Amino acid sequence: MKLPPIFLIAGLALLPGILSAELISYDGFDYPAGDLVGSGGSGWVAPWDGTNPVIVRTPGLTYKDATGNLLTVTGSALNTADGSGTTTISGREVTDRNAETWVSMLLQPQTASSAFLGISFYQNDLTQANARFAIENNGNKDLRLTRRVTPQVNSGVFGSTLGTTVFAVLHLVPGGGNDVATPDRIDVFFNPGLAVEPATANGSININGLQYDRVRVAGANGNSILVDEIRIGTTYADVTPFTPPVDPDTDNDGITDSREIRLGLDPLVPDTAFIAAVKANPGLFNLHSRVEIVDRKIRGPILSVFSAGSVDYGFEIRKRNGDVIDSVSNPLLSPVPAPKKFLRLYLNTP
Repeated sequence: MKLPPIFLIAGLALLPGILSAELISYDGFDYPAGDLVGSGGSGWVAPWDGTNPVIVRTPGLTYKDATGNLLTVTGSALNTADGSGTTTISGREVTDRNAETWVSMLLQPQTASSAFLGISFYQNDLTQANARFAIENNGNKDLRLTRRVTPQVNSGVFGSTLGTTVFAVLHLVPGGGNDVATPDRIDVFFNPGLAVEPATANGSININGLQYDRVRVAGANGNSILVDEIRIGTTYADVTPFTPPVDPDTDNDGITDSREIRLGLDPLVPDTAFIAAVKANPGLFNLHSRVEIVDRKIRGPILSVFSAGSVDYGFEIRKRNGDVIDSVSNPLLSPVPAPKKFLRLYLNTP
């Protein structure tokens, strides 16, 4: 029996967390190529602005986690280098916030630089004194979370590769700090799985207050980092929308879920240790190791007239150099032959 809409709404309201999740702001940079201007995306207070803005470029960035989940993306991406060798800055105002928040973004370092490259969060305006925190390069190509409030504090460094996309997620935690002076905490997760909220951060900083109302993308002295898919939300799921793989490997052990089910395994429990044991001890499972299996090829079929109205046929098993190892022929017109040497195949499975 279908319940009336009013009962469905009331039931949902009783479920914890269902109605509290909210994507606050999003921009996938679906703008024309060139200087970043406009008010695309959703949930922002004002358009992008800047006296020397960053550049919109195509294509946009993508991210796939370790189990094959693909982050939902749209539009193009930003490049902090505009070809002039000068600093680029673009900022946008967002609703003032000082509460638990999740923020995600895609970053792809293009140059190793001692100058600033990254995304910063400000309060009131974009003057340096109002900088709060940032995801930035560490004076090279690697990335870190930084408290911009004096005195500056940096998290541990996440090693990155030029030209390789990094998915960064921030968690602003009220009351998560370690003392009265810095009662709050910000965690950073680099390249986390999309389906489940991560438990262990790559780095953390303590801070006094989590307020911000502006986002700034900048690259000093013409240096380049690509930026895409900025999301701000109230839950981890808000900022990590994804498309699951057709046949996922949920436990990330190299065997897809459908194959684990067919084998009678649990797709939620990794079988990595068992797979390694089988590979190391194939004889215990009546299997043949890679070194026991020799590369062979089949030559044939070989056809010849046997008698009126019938044909003799067969095939040969040869080494790569042409030497004949075995042959099979005419099973219909002759007695069943003695047992033959059947091929054993090596399957390159996990």
